[in-house]
This record gives sequence, structure tokens and C-alpha cells, in this order.
Amino acid sequence: MGEIQNQVVTQHLQMNETEKKLLAAEEEKYGRKLVEMSKDQKYGMCFACGEQNPIGLHLHFFWIPNGVLAFFTPRQEHQSYDGRMHGGLITVLLDEIMGNYIFKKEGVPAYTARIDLRFRTPVMIGSTIRCEGHEVKRKGRLVIMEGVITNPDGTVAAEATSTLMLER
Repeated sequence: MGEIQNQVVTQHLQMNETEKKLLAAEEEKYGRKLVEMSKDQKYGMCFACGEQNPIGLHLHFFWIPNGVLAFFTPRQEHQSYDGRMHGGLITVLLDEIMGNYIFKKEGVPAYTARIDLRFRTPVMIGSTIRCEGHEVKRKGRLVIMEGVITNPDGTVAAEATSTLMLER
């Protein structure tokens, strides 16, 4: 990889200033520092969270009670129409926020068996969104999760319910 491309990848591995401020506000709300989920080098090419994936989203996940929190700021390359984030990538964020929580909690991959998704309002390019997932119910290897993406003004951009199956 060239030096400039390497610098761009390294820059995207870090949270931006807006994301850091939002994290600090969440920590104040919870009254404690939120612990970041460890990165798993075995899955370094994961599109959503892998640090080795040069075109990945490079998400940072933080433990919250019964769930997980992440922030994401879509760039130009994440758009669909007219400065709006692509719906497929919004789906990736929801799928990952729910699946990664179970993976980190249980220590084994969790595969999406079903995802029911509702788009409510657009996510604009350059706006930092809040992504949150919570465990709802369990039955054996099946886990029901809920995820929500919230725009900076507090409106819900998208929400999903997912059934995940833990690997044996």
C-alpha cells in the first residue's frame, strides 16, 4: 500500500472528533467510562469492524447495559442518492451492531437468520449517527436483538429486529 493510502486507512481507523464528543456525552449520561469491545484480529477483514480492511467501515463498539453502542459518520463513498447514505450500508450497520454484540458476549460467531428492517428518515452524508443494539430474548442458540440508528437531531433513521444463531 502506498504511503498516502496507508495514511488514509490509518485516519479512518480512529474515531473522528464528533464521534469522540458524542461518546463523552454518553459516558456522562451513564456516569462512567464506556469500555470499547476488543478488536478480533482473526476477523481483521470484517467489512464493518475489521482494521485490516482498507475499504471497511472501521466501527468502534462500546459496551452499554444489555447492549452495544457505536457511532458512524458516512463519507461521500457511502452515499446512494443526493447526499444520503445508502440503505444497504445502513442495513450493514444494524446487522453488525446486533451480531457483534452477541459475538463478543458469547465468544463465538452469530449468524443472522432473519432481519426485519424499517427505514424511517434519511441519514445524510457527513452527519454522525448513533447505532445501538440490545439483546431482547434467547432460546437455545437463537438470540433476538433490536437495533436502532438515530440521526443527530434525535430522529430514528432506521430500526431492526434480528434473529441470530450462535455457531456451535
